[in-house]
Amino acid sequence: MNVSIIGGGTIGSSMAIPIRKAGFRVRVTRRNTSSLRELEEYGIEVSTDNATSAGWAEIVIFALKPVDLIPQISKIREHLQGKIVISMAAAVPMSAISRSVGSAYVVRAMTNIASRVGSGFTPYSLISEDAEKIKLTEKVLGALGRAERVEERYMDALTALSGSGPAYILTIIEAMMYGGLKVGLPRDLALRASYQTVMGAAKLLAESGEHPSALKEKVITPGGTTIDGIFELEEGRVRTAIMKAIEASTQKAIKISEAMFMQ
Repeated sequence: MNVSIIGGGTIGSSMAIPIRKAGFRVRVTRRNTSSLRELEEYGIEVSTDNATSAGWAEIVIFALKPVDLIPQISKIREHLQGKIVISMAAAVPMSAISRSVGSAYVVRAMTNIASRVGSGFTPYSLISEDAEKIKLTEKVLGALGRAERVEERYMDALTALSGSGPAYILTIIEAMMYGGLKVGLPRDLALRASYQTVMGAAKLLAESGEHPSALKEKVITPGGTTIDGIFELEEGRVRTAIMKAIEASTQKAIKISEAMFMQ
């Protein structure tokens, strides 16, 4: 089965490796392919020709900016008929994609850069029910990490939460590292301790089935060191800042969609 990824930017190139490892033949396109040469080490083809690459594949993934998606689909529409077309563009509804693409089977999805190591979270919505195409879609998106089917009305919020989420978490990890530097830890040690702590906490949460608050309470002991740190986080309104970040990102996705499709 052939998969073409139209748009070899950060997300497009991140998806290519795990999809290839899942057993698909993969081709990635970009105007300048010099930055994609490392992909060839995994047996991934690179190309500048979107039309030929779309014609070669049974599944075509568009990893483009929202403003570029519909124009690019229109250019190569004849090569997309009858195929599975997966859009990774934020804010572009399936109805608009479907009108542009013709008879292709449309999927709207959003992954994140953790897909590069097979640990992304990829929500997706489907234009219609088709058991065979759904199975293939789930196999491709499942290669990126966890894939979960959702109603399309949740996609803008999930773009903000999980699509942009690695940037929020990396900011937190960076802040933890700086905290370690402030109290005298070597830089490499502070960084390792920070990201391993985040990975460990996430794994514990995922496998325990407990609520984050319940696990947090197990770390906080009366008169211990953790409660002083929690006090500073609360005073700094860290939770409020993260909530506002997700809300702002969601509103931006909605505004992009309105500007493009509701004029």
